[in-house]
Amino acid sequence: MSVATCLGLDYPGGPPLLAAAAAWQRWCHQDPALAVVDDLVDLPAWTRRAEIAEKDGLLSRLHLIAQLDAEAAVVVSWLLLPGASRLACQLADLSSEIDALVAGALWISARTRPASRCVASTILREVRQSVLSELGIGESGRRADPVWTRTTTYDDPDHLRSKEDPQMIVSAESESGFLVQAAVLDGAITSSDANLLLSLSQAAKELGSPARRGRAGLMAPAVIDAVTSQWPTSARSVRRRVGEIIERLGKFARDRQVGDDLSDFLATHELPPVEMAEFLELYLWDHIDEYLDEFHREFDESA
Repeated sequence: MSVATCLGLDYPGGPPLLAAAAAWQRWCHQDPALAVVDDLVDLPAWTRRAEIAEKDGLLSRLHLIAQLDAEAAVVVSWLLLPGASRLACQLADLSSEIDALVAGALWISARTRPASRCVASTILREVRQSVLSELGIGESGRRADPVWTRTTTYDDPDHLRSKEDPQMIVSAESESGFLVQAAVLDGAITSSDANLLLSLSQAAKELGSPARRGRAGLMAPAVIDAVTSQWPTSARSVRRRVGEIIERLGKFARDRQVGDDLSDFLATHELPPVEMAEFLELYLWDHIDEYLDEFHREFDESA
């Protein structure tokens, strides 16, 4: 069983996708902005080539149509299958029916509360929270049923041994890594932005910059000077850019309730999140061409 199988989307020639392919022609006629490909079967390949803003705009239109048209919900779910499948793998140890739970939550999210931006990440975040709520796990489970979470069962031998489970100790590096990873994958900041923050944090640690000053020590003059020598721009530009990145990160953390996501992650995983350096190493190897293009573009603009 898989998420795709649960939704009937494991075969392009299956009834749901055949019906959606017919509807695609109608939608493109009604809304020419959707007509990025002639045939629906070519849409996933287009999304891999398109810019983030273009993909988000198309998904936003489809998500709105999906509120009244089930075929549009089929397309939205189909395009988000890779992310939903990864999510099911991450949560596989929580339930033997995880694929069905993720599939059901994905379908419901595709048909409710249309998102105007960051559609893919918004839907997948809702799917994750919905599954955790269904299983009664973490912060999502506590919000879903606050009465039960305040109930004590005295016949539970585990409770008699320990009133509270030990809390995982999470380092600042893992917390920041979790935030940066979510922001990069969501498109709130770029991988180049994240790499700059990593360089600054490493320099601040080496120089012993006080964390209570200069944006957690990242914008101390000595730190900026140390990083500027390796960056294709001036110290003033780096300082301004760092301020903008941190503002975007703060807004992203508030809008997406990243703190709740971190609590859910800690409740469902035995190991803490990866640190920023480890995430970037993995991410940049997978997106090296994009990163180099962005780096060269920044270098040309600063020249």
